[in-house]
Amino acid sequence: MDDALLYAKIEQLDAEMAETPLILRPLDIYHALIGKEERDEESLAYLGKITAWFIQRYGEEAAWDGVLSRDPIFFRGRIQVLEIIHNGVSERRGLDTFLKELEDNGKPASFEEWKYLSRVALESSQDFSSLHNLEMMPSLLSPMQRDLSRRAWFDLRNVGPLLHSSGDVQGAIVHSHEAAEKYLKIALLHVGLPPEQLGKGKYRHNLNHLIDALAGRQNKYVFLRKPANELHALLDSMNARYSSLKRTQKDAAQAFRLARHCCSFVAQQIHLDRVRGAFDIGLQEGRYYQDSADRQYRYCGTRQKDGEQLALMYLLGAQDRGQKIDALVRFILPCSFHYFAITDVPTLQRLESRFQEIMARSRQAPKVRPDPGTTIEKDEESFDAMMIVRTPVKKS
Repeated sequence: MDDALLYAKIEQLDAEMAETPLILRPLDIYHALIGKEERDEESLAYLGKITAWFIQRYGEEAAWDGVLSRDPIFFRGRIQVLEIIHNGVSERRGLDTFLKELEDNGKPASFEEWKYLSRVALESSQDFSSLHNLEMMPSLLSPMQRDLSRRAWFDLRNVGPLLHSSGDVQGAIVHSHEAAEKYLKIALLHVGLPPEQLGKGKYRHNLNHLIDALAGRQNKYVFLRKPANELHALLDSMNARYSSLKRTQKDAAQAFRLARHCCSFVAQQIHLDRVRGAFDIGLQEGRYYQDSADRQYRYCGTRQKDGEQLALMYLLGAQDRGQKIDALVRFILPCSFHYFAITDVPTLQRLESRFQEIMARSRQAPKVRPDPGTTIEKDEESFDAMMIVRTPVKKS
C-alpha cells in the first residue's frame, strides 16, 4: 500500500473510530488496515507510519510512552507509584527510577526494601506483559471479550493514580474488583459459556461464584481460587459501592495486586491454549517446555518437601540484563498449565546441549556446602509458591 492511500485510509478510519480512546485508536486502525499480528520489519514500519500520522494530528498525547502500569505500592507507610515500563518501547526502567529517587532524597532502599521492590516490579511486569500481548493479538478474543479486556485494563490503570492523588481507597478496591471480574468473565466465554448468560445468576459479581463456574469446566482455574477469594473479601459485595468500607491503603494496594494477577493468569491461559492446542498438558521427565514469558525449562521430575509435591523445572539460559542464567525452580503441583511443549528441533538441541554441559560441570566441581542464608529462599509471597535457587549455576 503506498503512503498516499495509507494516510487517506487512516484519516477515514480515524473519523469512524472517534469513540475509541485516542491511545488505542492507532492499534485498532493498524489491525483494520494491515491485520498482521506477528511483529516483523513490515508490520513495524506500518505501525510507525500510523503512529507518526497520529502524533502529527493530535500531538504527543497520541504517542504511547511505554508505561504499562503505574502500580500503587504500600511503601514506607504510604502509597507510592511504581511505573512498569515495556522494555521494547523505552530503555527507561521504572524500578531504577524509583530507587534513584530514593537515593536522591537521601533515603536509599535497604536490602530488604530492594528485595520487596524487585519482586513487585518483576511480578507486575510479567502480569502486564501478558495483558499487553493479549491486546496485540485481537484474533484471540471475540468482540465481547475484547471490550471487557479493555475496560479491565482501564480499571487497573486507574487504581494507582487514584490512590496516589486522592487516597480513594474504596474506589481503588472497586476498580480492582471490577477488573478481575471482567477477566474471569472473559475466561468463562473462552471455556464455552454462552454470552447471554453473563450477568445472570451466579455469573454476576461474586468472584467466588465465577471461579466455581470456571473450575467446573477446566480445573486449572482452581489456581485463582485463593487470590479471587481474598480480593472478593476486601470488597465484601458490590453493594459496598453505595456505602463506606473500613479498608486501608495497604488493603487497596493488595487488592490491585490480586486483581492484576487474576487478569494476567486468564490472559496467559488464552494465549497458551492456542499455542498448545489444549487447555493443559502432561509434563514428561526429560522433556523441554516454555512458559508465557518465553522462559525455557527442562522438566526433571518431582520431589516431596514439607508435605507438598513439587515439580522440578530447570530454567535454562534466561536473559537478565545481558546475562544468561540457569537455575533450578520448584513449583507446587499442579503447574503443567503454565507451559507448552517445545517442538522446534534446533531449540531442543540447544537446550539439551546446555543442560548436559551444566550437568557435566556439576559432576566435576567440588561439593561445596551452600550457605542457606544466601542460596535458597522460599518466597512465601509468590503466587506460584515457588522455591528458587537464588545463586545461578552459571552466568555467561
